[in-house]
Amino acid sequence: MPKLVDYYAVLAVPPDADLVGIENAYARISSELVAAMPHDETAAAALQRVNEAYAVLSNPEARRLYDQAFFASEIAEEQRRLAAELRRQRIVQGLLAAALTGIVGVQAVALAAIYWERIAPVLRTVLGPLFPDIAG
Repeated sequence: MPKLVDYYAVLAVPPDADLVGIENAYARISSELVAAMPHDETAAAALQRVNEAYAVLSNPEARRLYDQAFFASEIAEEQRRLAAELRRQRIVQGLLAAALTGIVGVQAVALAAIYWERIAPVLRTVLGPLFPDIAG
């Protein structure tokens, strides 16, 4: 695929330029080129490129399509970066959940060991009907 012309560079405006900025740049550059045409044989070709850039960047739909194509690699890279960040966040969340589950489990076992004499009768009452062999 041929590389797209950087219309923002042609008009010397940043990619986030608004329509007024694009119109002002077009007016300034095109008038300079028209004035230079009698003594500069490259001015006509440059003016054609400026007109082309203005036609695309001043039309919201054409500009949207141009930006999608022109910035496709940057957009794809940003999407990859965001997907990688999301994966990292999910891994960290999973590890945190596992660590908290482990802490709660250890605390439950420790409390059961400390208070075994108090909870054993309750466990026998609750679990006895379900597990008659261990109700003892």
